Amino acid sequence: MKTIMKPIRFITNLYNKLTTCGKALVIIVIMLLFVILFNQHKNQGREGFEDSKTFEFKEGPELYDDFYANIYDHLVFNDVKNEYEIGEIINQTKPTSESIILDVGCGTGNHVASLNRAGYKTVGLDNSQAMIKKAKENYPDFDFVQGDALNAMEFQPSSFTHIICMYFTLYYFKDKMLFFNNSIKWLMPGGYLVVHVVDRDEFDPILPPANPLLMLTPQRYAKERITTSSVVFDKFKYNANFEYDKKNNSAKFIEKFKNKKTGKVFRKQEHKFYMEPESVIISEAKDAGFIVLGKIDLIRSGYEYQYLYVLQKPE
Repeated sequence: MKTIMKPIRFITNLYNKLTTCGKALVIIVIMLLFVILFNQHKNQGREGFEDSKTFEFKEGPELYDDFYANIYDHLVFNDVKNEYEIGEIINQTKPTSESIILDVGCGTGNHVASLNRAGYKTVGLDNSQAMIKKAKENYPDFDFVQGDALNAMEFQPSSFTHIICMYFTLYYFKDKMLFFNNSIKWLMPGGYLVVHVVDRDEFDPILPPANPLLMLTPQRYAKERITTSSVVFDKFKYNANFEYDKKNNSAKFIEKFKNKKTGKVFRKQEHKFYMEPESVIISEAKDAGFIVLGKIDLIRSGYEYQYLYVLQKPE
């Protein structure tokens, strides 16, 4: 017992001799170590699905298959951001019990569920059959439709009071003008369109489970922009890299899945983003007839240089 107490007394005495700033620094370091260890433990417990016998390369809509749908929320979902976005959308657009909301690119259905639970009728739209299937598994009481937001015939004119387009969905559309035209057609007069837009040069492309600082972006403390993400699942390791081509207004998000036992990559996939400057995107929305009502900064939810633009169809 004495052997154990001696180093404890030594550490206690050493800590007491530190200045106030020194003590604060020690506490911050301990907290950061705890966060890193916690995230490592959390990542190791994630369930993964794999087929290491064959190598797969996927791009475009086909990468959103059953495999990806089953791990998607582990990679990108952030409950704090989700609830903050929903709260701000409600505050800015004042939906009522009579509102009908469309979530374009609904994915696994989290925004749809939050809005429905808040009392607002919301329908999810996604062009991936696997993502719609997962959304229905997650939230069987809510409505989800497989379809294409670039197809003007997908819905009748004046079908919705609100349309939301979240989490980089807008950047999958090469022809954003077509999306804005369809949206203004589907909205009732005075209806709202809320779109997620980023500062393409400054936003943080690191995925949530790969960021040990949680609500802080490591980009602030890095000499160069960090573009890679790494996450450990039960049976495989996940690595991703954001490749930005400013000259061509585009980017690729490349994901690799490596078997933990063999160390071999068994799946690779590429997302293609059409990333025009923020001002160009909003200018197209205006050309389609929308009025810009506001710009919600997502920094309070830990997503710096990311925004929700609130647009309105004229009465």
